[in-house]
Amino acid sequence: MTKPNVLLFLTDGHRADALGCYGNPVLRTPYLDALAREGVRFTGSFSAHTVCMPSRASIFTGRYPHVHGVWANGIPLSRSEVTLAQVLAENGYRTGAFGKIHFEPQQAADYPPALDREESYYGFQEVRLSENKMGPDYLAFVDEHYPDLSEAVRSRQPVPEEAHQITWITDQAMDFIGRNAGGTQPFFCFCSYHELIPPSHSPEEYTGRYRPEDMPEPKRREGELDAKPPYLKDCYEGSLRMRNEAHAILPYPDDETLRRYLASYYDMATFLDHQFGRLAASLQEHSLWDDTIVLFTSDHGLCLNDHWQWRHGPFLYDQVMNVPMIWRVPGMTRPGQVDDSLVESVDIMPTILDLAGVEVPAGVQGRSIRLLLAQETGAQGRDSVLGQDRESPELMARGVDPTGHEVKALRTREWKLIHYPGRPYGELYDLINDPDEFENLWAKPRYAGKRQEMERLLLERLCAAEDPLPQRRHMW
Repeated sequence: MTKPNVLLFLTDGHRADALGCYGNPVLRTPYLDALAREGVRFTGSFSAHTVCMPSRASIFTGRYPHVHGVWANGIPLSRSEVTLAQVLAENGYRTGAFGKIHFEPQQAADYPPALDREESYYGFQEVRLSENKMGPDYLAFVDEHYPDLSEAVRSRQPVPEEAHQITWITDQAMDFIGRNAGGTQPFFCFCSYHELIPPSHSPEEYTGRYRPEDMPEPKRREGELDAKPPYLKDCYEGSLRMRNEAHAILPYPDDETLRRYLASYYDMATFLDHQFGRLAASLQEHSLWDDTIVLFTSDHGLCLNDHWQWRHGPFLYDQVMNVPMIWRVPGMTRPGQVDDSLVESVDIMPTILDLAGVEVPAGVQGRSIRLLLAQETGAQGRDSVLGQDRESPELMARGVDPTGHEVKALRTREWKLIHYPGRPYGELYDLINDPDEFENLWAKPRYAGKRQEMERLLLERLCAAEDPLPQRRHMW
């Protein structure tokens, strides 16, 4: 049996509600909406972590952050961890990664050159990097083909679409697809982008497509933080204090600035949607569309001033943890499916391997959702999903000491518990009556029994999530 090709299209900080097919009334994402019409769109998909590196490591290893050891940005993924790309390469796939991989601190000195490696990079045989910091390959491309734009590119000023790094990333992926079309090997193409997190820097042709005055109001309530853990108010107030400081990394935007940032976020979301359209067209041009598993998802979401918080880590609200996930599996997924099952990002690796007919390696903690994709009778998602964060460096950017800060979450369909080990506070939300997580019920006597039940379920999930491979255990 011929193995299917795989295209994994990953964005950075893409909230589930930042897509037309997820109900956004303003944002135009026609190509990803078309993918949803042809495949299955999950509404209950959740990231394992709040920031990039741990989340991406979980997607590619099928293991939780406390197990694979990448518990914060800046901590490299151990080369002893077995990745999705590695397993596919060992089973006859040609593997290529283009854009933001982020398994190691960005632009580290030992990052691989483009295509002339003798050894693979975490299982990828071909690599073209352009991450939060622009990669040398992309800058060399600009200097050669658009030398008059070199300064504008480096200062992240608007440049024409053809010179933008997002276009360049897609070009590399399309070249990889073209070179492997018609070959004897199936391919795994990982195409990933950084630029979505606001303030975004879309090309000239996409800048200003959305008006700031049309942007949604943040979901927040006056006094909301009073009944929540104190560090949340400290983060908000610290961000306000640092707003006007020149060295501020995550300045909290006022309402006018927020609307401009959100408009730029929407501009970039539409541009990224266009990139997906280009990749889909490339697959169709090479008669590969019906031979390729296509998955679109994101590493995490963003608060965007919901709950008075800017950006993401270490906040475990649904705006950060609930990510879009759309699958198209030729011959399996039925057009226009919408599935509200709870699934986790650790489920991606075993699902792709299952669909490819490849054995899942020992130590993988995720589980295949193939039966959900096929709508098999009796197929079920998870009873709960896990989320976590530890000593997030982003706390420092808000003037909060991250030392000892640890948080874990358990979310069912109806309830969410956010647990702070060793702390005299926590969070408990009734998601049926309070889906936006405004009213913290953790300290209310009426809900003491539900809190204890959720704490017991969290303990059971954490015990079940211990490393199946003790010799590779990462303690934190």
